[in-house]
Amino acid sequence: MMQSMVLHNSNRTLQSGPATGRNPRFNQFKNRASFIKKEVKSEDKQEQWGSKSEYILSLIGFAVGIGNIWRFPYLCQKHGGGAFLFAYVVMVLIEGLPLFCLELHIGNHFKKSVSGSMRHIKKGLVGVGWCTITVCFLCSVYYNSIIMWIIRYLFESFVNPLPWAECKTDHICCQEDKTQYYWYYEHLRLSGSILELGSFNPTLVVCLIIAWVTIFVCISRGIKSSGKVVYFSATAPYVVLIILLFRGATLEGAKDGIIYFLQPEAKKLHDLSLWSDAASQIFYSLGIGFGAIVSFASFTKNCDNVIRDSIIITVVNCSTSVLGGFVIFSIVGYRKHMTGADFNQLGSGPGLAFVAIAEAVANMHISPLWAVLFYSMLLLLGVDSLFGLMESMLHQLREEIPALKRIKKHGLNACVCFFMFLLALPTATNGGQYMINLMDTWAVAIPLLVVALGELIAIVWFYGIHRFTREVREKTGFQIGWYWQICWVVLSPLVLLVLMGFSIVSYFSDMGYSQFVGCAGMSSGQAYPNGSMIISPKLFNASSDYNVTGNRTVIDLDISYKEWTVWTDLPTAGVVAAFFLLVTPLLTLPLGALFGFLFPHSTEEGRKQAPSSNLEPCLETEEMTADGI
Repeated sequence: MMQSMVLHNSNRTLQSGPATGRNPRFNQFKNRASFIKKEVKSEDKQEQWGSKSEYILSLIGFAVGIGNIWRFPYLCQKHGGGAFLFAYVVMVLIEGLPLFCLELHIGNHFKKSVSGSMRHIKKGLVGVGWCTITVCFLCSVYYNSIIMWIIRYLFESFVNPLPWAECKTDHICCQEDKTQYYWYYEHLRLSGSILELGSFNPTLVVCLIIAWVTIFVCISRGIKSSGKVVYFSATAPYVVLIILLFRGATLEGAKDGIIYFLQPEAKKLHDLSLWSDAASQIFYSLGIGFGAIVSFASFTKNCDNVIRDSIIITVVNCSTSVLGGFVIFSIVGYRKHMTGADFNQLGSGPGLAFVAIAEAVANMHISPLWAVLFYSMLLLLGVDSLFGLMESMLHQLREEIPALKRIKKHGLNACVCFFMFLLALPTATNGGQYMINLMDTWAVAIPLLVVALGELIAIVWFYGIHRFTREVREKTGFQIGWYWQICWVVLSPLVLLVLMGFSIVSYFSDMGYSQFVGCAGMSSGQAYPNGSMIISPKLFNASSDYNVTGNRTVIDLDISYKEWTVWTDLPTAGVVAAFFLLVTPLLTLPLGALFGFLFPHSTEEGRKQAPSSNLEPCLETEEMTADGI
């Protein structure tokens, strides 16, 4: 305040005084004004986006990820197409849009990451930010390993014929299903148990190096570099999606797939799991709770229309999911026409991208072209999402550890990327998929819900919902009505609590994993090594006799399997690892609160006005008025 008054007075003196440097009084005020401007500039080192388009494209790139393509279609197939779409839209309105808008305003108002914003509201809430740091760290480690798989398939797509389109061996599993054989035996070389990491897969190690080098190059200078990359990485996937949509629409059987995608089953609306899956899909799809939305918004100008931006990003995200559904189901319809595989065998995640779609693409004309387009799209979607995770983590680390600010940004980012690469190396072993699935299940889901709930509590209880809505209104010119307030105070917290309950019950009621057991049609008397085979009636089309000899399960009759994996209980070591992954992020909540109380000098008063807030110019900015929404 004092500095702004001095600048104001000095400017007035400069305007009224003689326009010459010979006047001592003139030089005095000139030097004083110059000194203050330099001081203000040196103190304010907050990065800013190069343009509004960089900001919007970065948000779109982060929000629209692999899950929009390989999980949303699976959930539609699981819950009756149109019925899931209806529940999805409802959850967008009462959970996705309000929470996305809330995180945008937190970042734009406080000009800090989640940690800094929570500390400003209440010193005991800094643990919410620490939790996001831990979640982003763990998620980035295994997420880039998924990108490692995509890179491997992308490189293999340049070969004609595609490697998974033909058998180069007499192995009975390859004769049974070429695509699954390539995925399990050639690509993953998957072991028979979560306890067997086995050896490193050299090809995957190389792909992992490429993945982390790519990420480092893109984030080496923070948003200054990633902001330029998104002009291509956030827009190119839509070009590919549209190309694949037109190609899929011309395939035989595409009509049947799209009808299955859109045909509603109203009776499934009574299933609570449908609503739970719809809520979780929009929550994780938008990237709520990771801290990236808050960090990205903190790099914007003070006067930013968070209402308009949140509506734009949410609509684009949901539209991409629906567009991806049309693409996937048109291709899956063609797959059914060619192979007879039913729609309920669609699968989710890697099973969809690397088995179902890979099989369909292999049967197309000019199959390498469509494979290259599809896996290039997945690569760009994955890289964009990882930008947000890494930027959120690094932004908060620099805020929480001031000593890191003295290290050049590209040097710090290089060290972090190298360290995370070393941690991700075990995912390139024979048991790597088990590790990725374990981290994906236990390290992210529940902690993210806790983070989002913590942000709501911070705003509604400690900061004040009326104060919050007033600030949004003053910045945007948009009158915050009953819809937003009811969502922030009642509906969104309720949905998060119900989701948390569903997650806890589902995870702890059946702590298991998908164990690889081999292919169909194993020959009589063939043994599964290391005792990894677990017999389950659902594996067989008909009953069969079997016996266990020592540590080897021996099949006495020729049998036909329906699945190549079987759900089995986690061993003790797996249970310990699961608890560690779950508890580690959650422990940061009480540790952060304890730190805030023990070191109050490093915190700000909870209800103090944010120093970066300057609402007056917002009302004068034409693009921030209600008419612009």
